[in-house]
Amino acid sequence: MTTIINHASRGSTDRWENEGGQMRPEKLSADDLQVELKRYGVVPVQLTVFDWGGYRYTNARDAIAAAKRLSRSA
Repeated sequence: MTTIINHASRGSTDRWENEGGQMRPEKLSADDLQVELKRYGVVPVQLTVFDWGGYRYTNARDAIAAAKRLSRSA
């Protein structure tokens, strides 16, 4: 059985996704950026990233597992 997909509804989705146009980031000075961060309660968080073999991992166990897989295949 062949299913025919009607793309007529796709146009309505495109219109909904594009409603209001593209959001462009504001260009703020460093001082203004700090003021905005404080105003909206945005808190910077440091993230440790593990780099191995040209890939980056946020989980150390994943990085180690990838390294072990490659050492076994060599």
